[in-house]
Amino acid sequence: MKKTIFSFIIIATVLACSNPTSTTNTSDAEQVPEKSDLGTNIVIDSDSSLVFWKGTKPTGDIHVGTVNIKEGTLYIDNGNVKGGKFVMEMSSILVTDEDMSEKGKRKLKKHLTNEDFFDTDNYPEAKLEITSSTADSLKANLEIKNITKSITIPYSLKKVNGKITANSSFSIDRTLWGITYKSGNFFSNLANRLIDDAIQFEIKLSGKE
Repeated sequence: MKKTIFSFIIIATVLACSNPTSTTNTSDAEQVPEKSDLGTNIVIDSDSSLVFWKGTKPTGDIHVGTVNIKEGTLYIDNGNVKGGKFVMEMSSILVTDEDMSEKGKRKLKKHLTNEDFFDTDNYPEAKLEITSSTADSLKANLEIKNITKSITIPYSLKKVNGKITANSSFSIDRTLWGITYKSGNFFSNLANRLIDDAIQFEIKLSGKE
């Protein structure tokens, strides 16, 4: 695995304790600034960076997992993130539920990668590109299934012995990116088959100066 077990447990615990129904502010995609004005270029280490996801149902059912980061760059200036972009490899999505069999995990992964959800054969990558920032929040264009929306998300940045770590935790309304499967806003009479529209993400990016 690309992360240590300890790191996974910490982030998965944060996800499990967070509110699955609140979603970040979303608007139309914004213009990306010129890279020459953004500061120091930090290449993201894909082997030590990862995206954790969480999906829920109103019945209380929860599924969690990971998505690999293919590549990316952060721009740092005076200890703050000023810009950057990273690419998620959507076909790498995994289900990591502790109480699910390996067969069940494979079945759910197959469902998440088909046309009901991320349709990875046609849309193998998702991207997030930062358009503006403050000391603790970012505006970024999030592209999923060729649909791009601007989101506003919190972040934290640490530097230890030349290693840069950036973290963010947020939720999106999946239906804004065309993922409407079993959404109560698009289908009726779903009863206990209803799936919450909110998907939560915990992102950890690492790199060195």
